[in-house]
Amino acid sequence: MINSITNLKLIAMRKPKLRLMWLLAAATMIFAACNKDDGNDGPTILVEDGLYIVGEATPWTDYDLKGQFAGGINEADNQQPRATMFEKYVALEAGKTFKIVEIAGKEAIEYGPDNLMDVATEGLREQPNVTAKVGSFKTGGEYTVAESGLYHIILDKELSKVAIIPVPYWGILGGSSPYGWNDDNTHMELVGAFDKNELVFEITDLELREGDFKFRYGSGWKFELDEEGTVKANTNFGGAVDALVPGGSNIALAKENEGIYTVRMKWSAQTGGLGMTAELVKTGDVEPLPEYPTELFMIGNALNSEDSDNDGTPDGWQWNLTDAPMVPVHSHEYMFWKIVWLNAGGEFKFAPEKAWGKDFGKTGEASADTVYAKGSDNIPAPSTSGYYMVVVDLKENKIIISDPKVYLIGTTVGDNWTAPVADAKFTVDNANEVITLTKALDAGDLRMHVWHKWFPVQDPQPVDWWQAEFIILNNKIEFRGNGNDQERVNLTAGTYKIDLNFKTGDGTITAQ
Repeated sequence: MINSITNLKLIAMRKPKLRLMWLLAAATMIFAACNKDDGNDGPTILVEDGLYIVGEATPWTDYDLKGQFAGGINEADNQQPRATMFEKYVALEAGKTFKIVEIAGKEAIEYGPDNLMDVATEGLREQPNVTAKVGSFKTGGEYTVAESGLYHIILDKELSKVAIIPVPYWGILGGSSPYGWNDDNTHMELVGAFDKNELVFEITDLELREGDFKFRYGSGWKFELDEEGTVKANTNFGGAVDALVPGGSNIALAKENEGIYTVRMKWSAQTGGLGMTAELVKTGDVEPLPEYPTELFMIGNALNSEDSDNDGTPDGWQWNLTDAPMVPVHSHEYMFWKIVWLNAGGEFKFAPEKAWGKDFGKTGEASADTVYAKGSDNIPAPSTSGYYMVVVDLKENKIIISDPKVYLIGTTVGDNWTAPVADAKFTVDNANEVITLTKALDAGDLRMHVWHKWFPVQDPQPVDWWQAEFIILNNKIEFRGNGNDQERVNLTAGTYKIDLNFKTGDGTITAQ
């Protein structure tokens, strides 16, 4: 009888009156069982089935619904829920222990550490730049951490893998931020001392504009759980400020809400699920930004000198016969680019719509590197016909004509994501009117982009490679512009010849 009462384990009863009622009811049941002498003296578990974290290192020394793991989302599977993956953000105190336990009916299954190793991601493949504890698990055992702080714990039963990832800081990034999709200057650091009941990360005096944004930790988007890259946990949040979703859609900020903000990411032991919430507090107003056109078009006989309608005006100077849109640089609303064939002896101009009235060209002469100041005069084409890259900067009111630079990047070129990848540069073949590359490629998604010397020096946010990205889809060149990720073109390993015809808009990928 005494042993039966001692072995009784009561879980997640938070209100004293309710706990007392359960104690009385449970005691009654035990005495009844003793009278029947049925020998059933096992523990009674009074929380719902699921995976829990518990122990002196955590806020929960006993099982608590607030300590229950959330179901995992597999970033590598198009953000689909993964039945065998679980994750939880939790404050952990160094030098103390915790357990990960699955409650399944009357069973309590402990997932203890087995062969945990330090894994330094170094920020590779869009992972947070952290050193995590990663390894397999076994039945029974306790975990510890060397430093107190916020951790992201991921457990996958199918992979038999557990990861304990430190959260060094949170960042806010996106089109709303003056730094764009780079959070080097927008870290939210921990406020005050470690407290395993609540941790707040904060940045103050941040200017936010109309656009979108997300939150992430350690400057990474995902964490890889297997070498094949088929299971990845999100290390970012989207969705909405008051309803965060791992890997969710970008969070929108309306124009009327522009201002100076204090931004916080908060973890609390009283918050269920993943435990994270966000807060934006407006602390000041901002002056309106200059407005730039959303589109820009080229026109002129440098593009087309033919006179198909025999009216004495080259087709290139007629809006109804010329369609030469420039490509907006993502998150840099003042900048446009275009790889275009320019005919020697011709001239060209720009306009924000396919009509006269707001058109512009240059003023004065070009600098040594063919930079013109914005003005009203026609811009002369270079003395040699061929492909050129034209970039317009409406913030600085300047225009440049350069040699085109096109590169591959990513998994197909040694998983190199540092632009530009020197040995993945295309060749300009004006004789055949293509920009081309023949190269042995690794298996993966084909990603390509243009590069220009103005891109990395933009202030406050340099132009990242994906902000000037394009793909070949159905044998056509498709530009990303201001859009979201494009449909992927996946290649098997092999040697390929890639041809880009910017005159016709055609693109081909041919196995060699």
